[in-house]
Amino acid sequence: MKKAFTLFLCLFFAVLCALSPSLLLQGIHKNTYTLWAQKRQARYTGDLVLWHIVSFKTGGESGVSYLKARIRAFEQKNPYVFVELRALSVPEAREAIAGGEFPDLVSFPLGFFADASALCPLPANSSLLRPFRHAGRSGGKIYAYPYMADFYTLSANPDAFFAEDMPLSLETEWSAPALLEWTQALLSAGTFSASLSRPLLAFPEAALFCTRNGALSGKSRSFWQNAPADTSAFWAGEVSLLLSPAAEVKRAESQNTVLTPQVYGFSDYTDLCQLIGVRAGMDTQKEAICQEFAAALLSRTAQRALSSLYLLPTTAQEDLYADAPLYHQEYARLQKCARVPNSFAFAAAPQLPASAEECAKMWQLGK
Repeated sequence: MKKAFTLFLCLFFAVLCALSPSLLLQGIHKNTYTLWAQKRQARYTGDLVLWHIVSFKTGGESGVSYLKARIRAFEQKNPYVFVELRALSVPEAREAIAGGEFPDLVSFPLGFFADASALCPLPANSSLLRPFRHAGRSGGKIYAYPYMADFYTLSANPDAFFAEDMPLSLETEWSAPALLEWTQALLSAGTFSASLSRPLLAFPEAALFCTRNGALSGKSRSFWQNAPADTSAFWAGEVSLLLSPAAEVKRAESQNTVLTPQVYGFSDYTDLCQLIGVRAGMDTQKEAICQEFAAALLSRTAQRALSSLYLLPTTAQEDLYADAPLYHQEYARLQKCARVPNSFAFAAAPQLPASAEECAKMWQLGK
């Protein structure tokens, strides 16, 4: 009897040992699947709509191409999420919103929204350079991340200066005293004319209030502020000088063989920023995945890819543009000295700033 019982126990434990790994693995598999399923259910899956509202030009690849690349990277990391991109001009976007449309994600130029009511708050992002952190802020909360920027330049037609026997500086930057002296020389000569490029929603004249290491006199400033908005005349060689965004010059240079301008940086002010925001009022899962996409535009990979557009990143990328002196110089300055208006204050202002003091109010708001 004892032998039979002992044999039974041995057989029982043998079967148990043989089956236990299988049972254990089934449990592990079940737990792994359950965790995966729960994680998937907790995240949004489906379609998202992204509008890219275009205001200022890029200097190389288009903003649409850039965002398509970012969408592809995002979809690879989120295989059940699909982002539809739609490019609109400022008037087209305003008309669509007035008709009741609004996207899940919106890339918009600084100053497009007069208030933040259409957007949801975003988490603070410490990777943003300090001068840009307040641009999308309202009422103590962040509603949009600035993810790319441009800067204003003064361009000169070397042939016009050669004809007047007036030398051009070989430096790539004007300080306020040097720019003041140069402008007075232009006024004295009486033969130089200027053009002004004014992208929609941007205010290049404000760059003259924030010239480096000083300010221009009213007479000298008016030489640039009163210039007609006709960039084609400059590129045709009919006008001597141009005040415009840097990327616009870069694009025109690549398309124009008549003129190779001398280009200078001169101001710490820029309202040439593109921001990314998320629609308010969505369910929690959808809002979370949209916020994830917005934050992805501030990632190292996304920010370094801005060099293909000849635009500046809004996060620290130390060696970017090391082989492009003007861009490297301007990026180094903007990291510390940029004067960027608050987007909502800029849009809601009853009139465009008429002084350095009015400009200062706009970049202080939201901090």
